Amino acid sequence: MTPYGYDKPLEAFGKPFVPGVKPGKKFIKRVEKDLPLDSNNLSIALKLYNNLNEVVEFSEKFEAFGQDLSLDFLKRIYEKPINSINLTDNQVTCKNWAELYAFFLTKHNIPCVVNISGVHYSIYLKEEGYIFNADATIINKDKNDNYKMDDLTRSKLGLRPSGFNALISDEELGAKQVNVYDLGLNLDKSTEIDYVNFEDRTNAIIKNLTNCKTFEIRNIPEITDEVTDNFSLINNLLLEEDLGSVSAIAYINTLIKVLFSKEQQQHLAYVQVKDKGKSKEEKYTEIINYNPKEDRKHRHDYTMGIPNLEGYNFIYRDGSLELLTKGKARKVIETSMKIDMDILSNKGGSL
Repeated sequence: MTPYGYDKPLEAFGKPFVPGVKPGKKFIKRVEKDLPLDSNNLSIALKLYNNLNEVVEFSEKFEAFGQDLSLDFLKRIYEKPINSINLTDNQVTCKNWAELYAFFLTKHNIPCVVNISGVHYSIYLKEEGYIFNADATIINKDKNDNYKMDDLTRSKLGLRPSGFNALISDEELGAKQVNVYDLGLNLDKSTEIDYVNFEDRTNAIIKNLTNCKTFEIRNIPEITDEVTDNFSLINNLLLEEDLGSVSAIAYINTLIKVLFSKEQQQHLAYVQVKDKGKSKEEKYTEIINYNPKEDRKHRHDYTMGIPNLEGYNFIYRDGSLELLTKGKARKVIETSMKIDMDILSNKGGSL
């Protein structure tokens, strides 16, 4: 493989980051846990990447309101300084994440730049004869199994990251990205994460679950068919993890692709909504409708509309799936749409 862009200065890929502030001591200590300081810079950079991704979550409110930077309260979240992020208040955006990662790389004398594409931030660094792009918040498709998740989610599930990639010359594309773990480079053992196919991982967990015949979702007294059985299984898999809502929904949608046949998936519709659950603040979540009598050609296109809610309706709420009646599902969607309309009528207002 021929590296792309290594002869260029790093500044050709972005701007250096000069941190004016720094995170708290406990946060720094956690991200620097088990750093291979006696190894090469690439191993240190990769360990910092994996550790950082384990302790931060993507902002639920930022995702819930569509990352619209014309809204003042979202702009404040987007521009949140890195000294405000800690092990408790750990929600980030692409900007916060990139600035945090740049802080740790700079602290360990690893040259890097921040790349800004529109409003999206990522990091470029140069090590071991390659230019690397590090981006944990973008949703990408793993080339081994074609499942879409960002690395903040993958890290929580123990999956190999897919957002730390070298730039490789390509005759057709000019440049393509290759996962750092596929380059055959000398990496410290502390950075090793064996590739595990998502489907194999899921099936292994299922085998280890006890009482596999009595999966239950809240409000479902008995399992009577394959649809509720699969959603109950998803619910049990969720309870095995500790995920924020953005990662949890990505996990749910990926599990659906594993557990439901392609024919069954044609009967699913997904509605992104804002829902308070037990909390007092709106959180990003999703209602999933399974209608056995309707095929959906554009089943993800319901952000601003209400699909036919006949059949089953499930919502991710307070850490698990909940079965909703048609009426309750409609009420949640209508409430979410009203919030959107109120925000639009007070454009730029605070929340």
